Amino acid sequence: MTLPKTAALAVLAMLCTAAGPPPEDQRMVPGGRGGFVSDGADGCWLWASGIRASAQNLTASWSGPCPEGPAEGEGRAEVRWQEDGAERAMIYEGALRRGKNEGRGILTLLSGKEIRVRQEGTFRDDYFVSGRVEFPSANIVYEGGWSRTHPNGRGRLVIRGRVFEGDWTNGCLRTPQGWFAFTRPAQECEGRDT
Repeated sequence: MTLPKTAALAVLAMLCTAAGPPPEDQRMVPGGRGGFVSDGADGCWLWASGIRASAQNLTASWSGPCPEGPAEGEGRAEVRWQEDGAERAMIYEGALRRGKNEGRGILTLLSGKEIRVRQEGTFRDDYFVSGRVEFPSANIVYEGGWSRTHPNGRGRLVIRGRVFEGDWTNGCLRTPQGWFAFTRPAQECEGRDT
């Protein structure tokens, strides 16, 4: 059965209807809780967190589908803002589920045109869990498991040519010389920084 042209257009219009803004209690608060940011144009919602309270002019965009508000499927997500006079951005290319990074993808954090951090690998519930993390300006590369904000599990860290490899526990690595800390203060490891 074929739908008449007007019925087909009506169905298409319903699918393209903007979802509107996310509920107030689920919106991202700069300097506070993570939450949804709406792209404003189509009503697509993207999850964002870690943006400082001084952020201004926050915008979002999404290239993929958003059938019920949150972005869904493959696409490119951008959240942009200004902070301390500089343009900032989080750009994610890959799969999103309910507005959050999920599966294989690449997340790039920018300050102006400078890449501050680039994560390429696997994401779960918007968190990077394994793959490659680069800090280009510091000449630092980590490959392996990751938990929230720290190396966790089997991994290899290269800092300006120096290699630290092994089983990490929340940013701490036990070496023959003692503890080595990365992404956290050394005093939080059991022992001293090498």
